[in-house]
Amino acid sequence: MLRTIAILLAATVSTGAQIGQSFPHTNKYGRATIEYRHEGLGVVANYDYSQRNHSGPWLLIDVALGSAERFVLHRTNFRLVAPDGQTIPLASQQQGQADIENINLLIQNAKIHRQNLDSYFAQRDRHEAFNFFSLPFVRSISDEAIVDNDRVAQGPLLFRSPNGSWKEGTFRLVLTNDKAKAELPIALQ
Repeated sequence: MLRTIAILLAATVSTGAQIGQSFPHTNKYGRATIEYRHEGLGVVANYDYSQRNHSGPWLLIDVALGSAERFVLHRTNFRLVAPDGQTIPLASQQQGQADIENINLLIQNAKIHRQNLDSYFAQRDRHEAFNFFSLPFVRSISDEAIVDNDRVAQGPLLFRSPNGSWKEGTFRLVLTNDKAKAELPIALQ
C-alpha cells in the first residue's frame, strides 16, 4: 500500500514538474484548473467539463484575469495551440450562432463542473465580466474588457474544433496583448 502511494505521489510530482518546465510560471490545482502568475499578471483557467468531454466540436474554458498594469483585453487576444502546432482562434459569434444547439448543450452539461475563479485573486470583490459570445441567459456581447489590479476580469472562452472534435493531448491557451502575455496548458484526456 505504501509503495503504491509513493508511486502515485512520484507520478504526480513528475507531471507537475513537466508542466512547470513546459509552462513556466504556472501551477495546477485539481484536475483542470491552471494558474499563471508572472510580472504582475494573473490568469486562471478552468476546463473541468471539457477536459474529459471533448468528442464534440466545442471546448469551454472559463478564465479570470488580474494585472498590476491596466490593459484592455480583446477577444482576439486569445487562441489555442494544438499539440501539432495548429492555431485555433477563439470562435466567432457567427460560428456560435450557427451551432447554438450544441453550445446550449455544452453550457447545460458543464454547469455543475464550472467553478468561481474569484478566490485566486485579492481583488475578488469587484468584477469585470466579459461576454465574447451570446450564451443562454446572457443578453450582452462585448469585444473587450478592462484588466486591472482593482477588479477580476472573467468570462467563458469557446473554441470550435476545425475537425469536429478534439484529440487528447496538451494544448496551449495563449493570451497575447501589448501589455500581457501568458501560456497555460490545457490537457484533454
